[in-house]
Amino acid sequence: MIRMSVLYPATAGSRFDWDYYLNTHMELTRRLLTPLGMVRAEVDRGIGGFPPGTPAPFHAIAYLMFPTLADLQAAMGSAGMEIMADVPNYTDTQVVAQISEAV
Repeated sequence: MIRMSVLYPATAGSRFDWDYYLNTHMELTRRLLTPLGMVRAEVDRGIGGFPPGTPAPFHAIAYLMFPTLADLQAAMGSAGMEIMADVPNYTDTQVVAQISEAV
């Protein structure tokens, strides 16, 4: 399984609109990527860091799962620009992405 992790750093003063992200952006992501092979999408909401009591380093981390790297690359090649164009509607933080193999 191939996983694309999309991290949203919680930098000082950064904005993150959870309502828009969950109800609009993630629905857009699912609508565009599911027909292109995405098998699952999950979101973590940052609530704290380590050691306990420190702020979360990320507003959110999204996980998009695909059967193969080729599936992910094809899907993002087709719909990635539309998905990324929506980012300024819910955050002003610099998005960080990583593609991994779940082992």
